Amino acid sequence: MEVKVFERPGKEWDEFASRYTDLIFYQSVWSEVLRKGLGGQPLYFYLMDRGEMVAGLPGVLLNFRVLRVYYASIPYGSFLGNPSYFMSMNELLERMFRRIGIDQSRIVQSPFTDPYTPAGYRSIVSKCSLLDLGRFNGERIESGYRSEIQRAVRKAERSGLTIRQAATKGEVEIFYKLYLSSMERNRAAAKYPLRWFYALFEEMVSRGKADILFAVTREGEYAAGVLVVHSPTVDHYLHNGSSKAYLENRPNDLIVDSMIRKAVMEGKSILDFMGSDPRDLSLLRFKEKWGSRSVDIHTYVKDYHLMRCKIWEAGRRMMESGLGSWLVRKIRK
Repeated sequence: MEVKVFERPGKEWDEFASRYTDLIFYQSVWSEVLRKGLGGQPLYFYLMDRGEMVAGLPGVLLNFRVLRVYYASIPYGSFLGNPSYFMSMNELLERMFRRIGIDQSRIVQSPFTDPYTPAGYRSIVSKCSLLDLGRFNGERIESGYRSEIQRAVRKAERSGLTIRQAATKGEVEIFYKLYLSSMERNRAAAKYPLRWFYALFEEMVSRGKADILFAVTREGEYAAGVLVVHSPTVDHYLHNGSSKAYLENRPNDLIVDSMIRKAVMEGKSILDFMGSDPRDLSLLRFKEKWGSRSVDIHTYVKDYHLMRCKIWEAGRRMMESGLGSWLVRKIRK
């Protein structure tokens, strides 16, 4: 057995991955989002046995100067293929990671694939909220909503809000400003740079693999936006942003309503609200009020260079503090 790596994955990787999952985050097109959007080096490892690709781990190597981190992947990425090979592949990767100078590896469990806990990793738990779209009647979607949601959607419509899809690259910056506005209100660090959203537009939105949806006022003002990524049977609520000035008009509810209607019409089975910090109860309530079910999802972390990882962790905690988040938002602006 031998571990090899694709630095620019293509057809061969896609054919292998498609046998085990239909998630877009495991496909080669997503590697270009990671490369362009985060400046990382895609490394899609695969295990060969007797001339056959039997297991794989897609991800990206990010160089933060202080720390070189291998993420498998963002937002989801874990071992796929024949599970009987996962332990052997993990052991071989251990040696490869040390040899190429990786300081930390992070493997993110997917809620859509069978769980696997790699040996020697610690676990960080978050919540992932999944909405079963089979609960909705295609002709009367609103009948599947709680009364508070029905009222919120009607209020948004009465206020004159309508849904518009982003059509031009120039609207990426509008979405980014909404994203920064939400991060500032929530006193959270804006983890993703503007180039990340441009990469999503170029590689995903322009190819029909994602959409940026805006709630827009009668006057043409942008009240809120959501970036949704499409897998064949699942829609993923990847990013959102909103303007404080229009929150009372419930633009976020109107956008989610439109997402559900479109996904049901297209025959999708799940709306994936993605991961949340278990301590962020208000965000979890927003996701769960639509009828979604929140499940634990694990990020498995292993440190190979302890001192660098400790320095990085201290810096991360500082950046997630009130002052650190403020600094990040100022830099992003």
